[in-house]
Amino acid sequence: MTTVEKTQKKKQNFFSYWYMRYEMATEMYMVEPWEKVVVHALFAVVFLLFWYFNSAIVISGISRLRNTSTHVEEIL
Repeated sequence: MTTVEKTQKKKQNFFSYWYMRYEMATEMYMVEPWEKVVVHALFAVVFLLFWYFNSAIVISGISRLRNTSTHVEEIL
């Protein structure tokens, strides 16, 4: 077995271990394959909504707060 094959095997073991832990934590190992697809799609939608909320609203709000603090210092 070459070092490249060993590295690939280690990566495969690493990802399969963490995927198994993910399935155990979310109890996805007990559901049908079509149910896994639905739940994974819902997870993706929720993740994308959180990402959009953080990038569009939270980050712009923080940048506005940073810009207004300089104006507050000028007033005081």
